Amino acid sequence: IEYASNSASETTESALFGEISYALADDLDVTLGLRKYNYEVETSSAVDLPLYNTVFKGRDPDSLIFTPKSASSDKGGTLFKFNVSYRYSNTLMTYVTVSEGFRIGGANRVAACPDNIDEIENQIICALPNEQIYIADTTTNYELGIKSTWLQSRFHFNVALFNVDWEDAQVSGITENGAVGILTNAEGANSRGIEISSRAMLSDYLTAYTTYAYAKAELTADAPNIYGGGVGAYDGERLPGTAEHQFSLGLNYQTELWDKVLDLNYGLTAQSDVYSTIGLNYGGETLPGYGTNNINAKLSGENWNATFYVTNLFDKYSFISSNQSYDDIESGNRGDIQRSYSHFILKPRTVGIKFSYQFGM
Repeated sequence: IEYASNSASETTESALFGEISYALADDLDVTLGLRKYNYEVETSSAVDLPLYNTVFKGRDPDSLIFTPKSASSDKGGTLFKFNVSYRYSNTLMTYVTVSEGFRIGGANRVAACPDNIDEIENQIICALPNEQIYIADTTTNYELGIKSTWLQSRFHFNVALFNVDWEDAQVSGITENGAVGILTNAEGANSRGIEISSRAMLSDYLTAYTTYAYAKAELTADAPNIYGGGVGAYDGERLPGTAEHQFSLGLNYQTELWDKVLDLNYGLTAQSDVYSTIGLNYGGETLPGYGTNNINAKLSGENWNATFYVTNLFDKYSFISSNQSYDDIESGNRGDIQRSYSHFILKPRTVGIKFSYQFGM
């Protein structure tokens, strides 16, 4: 056995939250929300190099010795929400929302480095103290929106502008030793953009909908050495895994069949390219955008429904994320990565039938 690791972690979370709404006037509503939260993460991990210790240290070949190292993190805080909405008429409403959010921190499942890591000359996979734990990231969200209906409610149109300020953003990085993927924290990030949606009743039987979203997500502070070896990411660089443009289009046709309700649906979803790493640093790739088509037919009775569906109708082949990095291969430090480097792909065409029944009580 060349390498062995052992790790365990425990996360405890508690929260108290509530929300209250009040009508200041017939057309003016205000909502206030509050959330008090706390969490604690405890982790213990160790690594052993049996082959190395047998050959160079004279240890028993069958021995496996772990010396666990512990780490912990805890955080608590208070989050708020404020929303005010005003109805100009029965068909037009505007709103403003300011809210805070958070995503819980945790422990990376990589064994902690031994104390003598600087003395070990052979390859080892382990996490330094600052790589074992990642903390919670928090957001402050601002949203301004309009919701409206037209033509006697046959056409709906909604639009929202948003800006999200992100503190301690959880992003992907790698360990200094072994180049293993982990979650880590960048100092700050921001996401801002617009979302538009509409729905139109083209006839008594046919309805169409469209959505479009634009988002610009980027770092707002430097994250030096996030990829190890002095390779970092920098203020203003685009975040990975975020498409700048997303679009959807759908049609629904509803009619009666055998005294039952039949819904025929077609949907198209599409997105632009995404980055695999922050700002394409550390051998990052641009994964091309793609679109998928889906159809289904749903027959509904009084207490049951049966749906025939086909997802990814035209069997589109697309990359959705990548595993490892070009830089790992080109550096020559990890020859094994050349055989593990790969892409995760879009789920291929899937055909199926679903049936559900609602039992009376």
